[in-house]
Amino acid sequence: MILSMTGYGFKRAEIKNEIIEIEIKSLNSKYFDIQNQIPKELNHKEIHIINLLKKNLKRGKINLSISINQLIKKDTIEINKNIFKKKYNELKSLSKSVKNSHEKDLFKITSSLNNIITYKSNNNNISYNKILPFLNETINQCNKFRIKEGKDLAKDLKKNIEKINSCLKSIIKTDKKTIYKKEKILKNKLKNISNNIEIDKNRLEQEILYYVEKQDINEEIQRLKSLISNFLKTMKSKNHYGKKLIFISQELGREINTIGSKTNELDIKNRVIVMKEKLEKIKEVLFNVL
Repeated sequence: MILSMTGYGFKRAEIKNEIIEIEIKSLNSKYFDIQNQIPKELNHKEIHIINLLKKNLKRGKINLSISINQLIKKDTIEINKNIFKKKYNELKSLSKSVKNSHEKDLFKITSSLNNIITYKSNNNNISYNKILPFLNETINQCNKFRIKEGKDLAKDLKKNIEKINSCLKSIIKTDKKTIYKKEKILKNKLKNISNNIEIDKNRLEQEILYYVEKQDINEEIQRLKSLISNFLKTMKSKNHYGKKLIFISQELGREINTIGSKTNELDIKNRVIVMKEKLEKIKEVLFNVL
């Protein structure tokens, strides 16, 4: 199965007087790299949270954000009436010496002073066990996103590897015709040479063998067939083998380059160019495959 390393998950939940928001973003990376923003109440569980993400998301640049915000309700607000009256009267006394002072302004100023209005905080009551189900749900959302993105990546990979396979089939046909043509030319030249001069047949056979082996691409063709088959098989695997696919693509590149350097046939060289182009597209896609 092809999974993308790009993912996103978000969960918002209300527990009593608290609003919990959990957000996970993931991007491509060679390793598991995490940045997190969590409330201080969960600092003692930071290692547990990181291990949970690593177990489920495997690899990628992960950004985790957990926030706990208190709902402001009537029963969470406290007004210190005694302090309010005291401060208000003090300001009222001072305002007599100030022109254009209004009572509503005094009320507003007094309300904004410290220790007049306070809010009850229950953040310390939020436990890791209460947050854990929502964290797991957010992780599942992120993985669903990765699966969806992975399907699009798989289509691109399959399209490009099949084009490489199609080019290989054309190369095989061209190479068979080329071998027959070269064999015919060699036989005619040998016949002409043997009629005119005396030659060392053993030495000549060795030279011919060297010449044929130098331009023979059969081994590369067989290895390419095997690599393409392995690539497609790995794509269908239930496990996540993004790194393995990268290694296979590197081997594909070596065999394609060798074919290009060995042959003198223009048609084969043109096919090699197309194969290299498609392989580069495969490598670009694999950067984001888990």
